[in-house]
Amino acid sequence: MNRPGGTTETTGQTAPRRGSRFLRRAIVLYPAAWRRRYGDEFEALLEQTRLTPRILFDVAVAAVDAHLNPTAPLRKWPFMFERLRASELAVFAGWILFVVAGLGFAKMTEDSAFGAAGGANPAVGLAYDAFGVGAVVALLGVLAAGVPIAWAIARSAFRTHRWRRLSLLAVPPVSLTVWVGVTFLLVNAVDQPVPDRAMRVEYFAYNPLFVFTWVAVFSLAAVVSTVAVTVAAINGEVAPGLYRRAATPALIVAGAMAIVVLALAVWGVALLATTPSLFWGNGGVLATSTALTWLGVVAGMGAGAAVAIRGAAVAWANRFA
Repeated sequence: MNRPGGTTETTGQTAPRRGSRFLRRAIVLYPAAWRRRYGDEFEALLEQTRLTPRILFDVAVAAVDAHLNPTAPLRKWPFMFERLRASELAVFAGWILFVVAGLGFAKMTEDSAFGAAGGANPAVGLAYDAFGVGAVVALLGVLAAGVPIAWAIARSAFRTHRWRRLSLLAVPPVSLTVWVGVTFLLVNAVDQPVPDRAMRVEYFAYNPLFVFTWVAVFSLAAVVSTVAVTVAAINGEVAPGLYRRAATPALIVAGAMAIVVLALAVWGVALLATTPSLFWGNGGVLATSTALTWLGVVAGMGAGAAVAIRGAAVAWANRFA
């Protein structure tokens, strides 16, 4: 029987947490030399760890780090690094989730009916414009915070000839290129009897297999890019001042994301008030309910914004720590 504190009455030892078996299997992600040296200790650590998205991310980051540093000592769990740096990486991860969810709204509003609704109803049009402006500001903030840090990591890798570390910074642009290539292939995979390109793009938008593949590849690219950037930041030699200066653009990113989510909420309410037939129609992704697609996008982008806001607040509070 388990005691409230998570220990057993017979042994007094901490009982394994739910999901620990799945986490222990994740050790296969680590290099053989590392497993031989630290495998037992790491499995014991994972056995007492609760399965959460954050822990899964930490496992992936630690696995990549172990391949880069197979003889390095086992780091304590969860994966430990400076609070300021961790919070700024959380802003980046939240922004990635925000972008993935935003793809659904972008895909839905490609339909000309939504453009017409925005032109006829100022509230819908203004909310849509605010959505676009906020998204651009968030992107610029990510670049302002991330480019100086990425440049410092690249310079450090060049100076020390750590080419594997440098290759991590190539993962996001390569992933984006792969996704763009997949998009091109999917659009052009439509049967040749559909000669008009606009019609082929429309056909692609309503093909469940194509859209699922498109979103899945983007999501995978986003996760891989986030893990690669995190590992590069952990191992890179970056002056603390760069992370301190990044706290301000991180705050701007989080604020812009919050504005975008608010604009998206206003857009949906305004569409309901002015064009209810479109709101309750099937103009959503894959010809599904517009209302459900909108709610799903609000939930996804809202979750990303919440992660970014929390990370930005922690970064701001610790910028001089």
